[in-house]
Parts: sequence; structure tokens; C-alpha cells
Amino acid sequence: RLLNIAIKGKQSGIQAVDILLDHPDLDEVELLPKIAGSVHEQVGCYISLDSRNPAALEASLKVLYPYKTLINSVNAEQSLMEKILPLAADFGAAVVGIPIGTSHGVPLTVEERLEGANAILKTASTYGIQKEDLVIDAICLAGAAEPDTMQITLRTLSAIRDELGVSTILGIGNAGYGMPTPTYIDLAYLLAAVPWGLNAALVNPNTPGLVETTLAIDFLIDRDPYGKRYIKNHRQKMKNQQSSIS
Repeated sequence: RLLNIAIKGKQSGIQAVDILLDHPDLDEVELLPKIAGSVHEQVGCYISLDSRNPAALEASLKVLYPYKTLINSVNAEQSLMEKILPLAADFGAAVVGIPIGTSHGVPLTVEERLEGANAILKTASTYGIQKEDLVIDAICLAGAAEPDTMQITLRTLSAIRDELGVSTILGIGNAGYGMPTPTYIDLAYLLAAVPWGLNAALVNPNTPGLVETTLAIDFLIDRDPYGKRYIKNHRQKMKNQQSSIS
């Protein structure tokens, strides 16, 4: 099932597949390398290893090396960074940093999130990890739980871009959690976040209109000069429709 989702996502234009084995009965050290290697071999896109298990990460990175891999994620807790960041450095992997760990619970202010992001950047630099290989999660919370959370996140995106000079990511699917038809809220959040500095998003590739919306944004803000990827996606969709009819 995972492989089918990954293949459909690749056809829709996703750039990486996030693999998370979130079940206590699963042996992550054994399974994550096998699944990651299989998905990469058969789908051909980047792999995001959604784990904080150092042994599972190391085994998976060995399988995927020398291809570029993303570790998702490390927080600002010093003990965790000291376990995972050396692996990223050894295998040349990129890292998603989520600025949690310098305060109690999830940081709810821009200043707290920047503090956590700075802690991650500082520690990463001690292992020789360049800014180009760091992506900071500005933290997307459910609007139903935190009414003003979007404004804080947008300001965090802007601050990370302007003050820290690193790329950003959000788990957009959190935005509409707990609300009816959350897809509309998620897409609205995505549209709002890009001008503030959002570079990447963790999304469900099967969300209706998601890929088209993302490609349209990239075209309009000149991330896709002349709309080449937008046009390519449109042609691929037409080709897929014709194949399904025949």
C-alpha cells in the first residue's frame, strides 16, 4: 500500500516520500531500511526518514547512501541532537529541525521558536552541517485548538527566512484538524504561508487540488520559470486520463 501511495505521489509531482513506522509492534531497525530502500529503488524520489531512532536511521542511511536523504526530524533537545546530527554529517543527509525542546511543551511565540531553531543551527554547525542541509519546521498547529496560531507561524516563517537564512517546512495537514472538510483549510494555509517564506510542506499527495495549487504558486512566484513544471504536470494528467480510458 505504501508503495502504491508513493508511486501515485510521484506521478502527482511530489519530490520526497516521508516514511514513518509508528507502531510499537514494528521493528523499526529491521523494517525502515528495507522499506526505504525499496521505495527509493522503485519510485526514484528522495526519501524522508521520519524517525528518531539512531539505529534505524543509521541502517537506513547506509542502504540509501550515496543518494541524498532527509532525516525528519530532530528537535532542540541536546541529547537527541548529539545522537542524530552526527549521522546526518557522516552520510551527508539533510535534516528537518523542529524548534521544540528549549522550553516546556510546544513553543507558542515567535521568539521561543527562533530560540529553538538557533539551538539546532548552532549544534549542527559543530558537526559541519551546512545551512543548505537544514530545514526548520515553523510548527503548524490546528486552528481549532489555537485560534491565533496561524499568525504566529507566518511570522516565524518570515523570521527564519530573514534572520536565520535557512529553508522552512510545515506539516500543513495539521491546520484543518478537527474541522469539517479540513482540506479547504489546509490549502488556504498553504496559499497563505508561501509568501511568508515556506519552502516545503508535508502533505497528503491525494488531497484534491493540492498538486495543482502548489505548482500554480511556484509558477506565480517564479519558482517555476515559464510554468514548465506546471505544464509538465498538466500533460502527464492528460496522458494518464487517456491511458485509463483506453
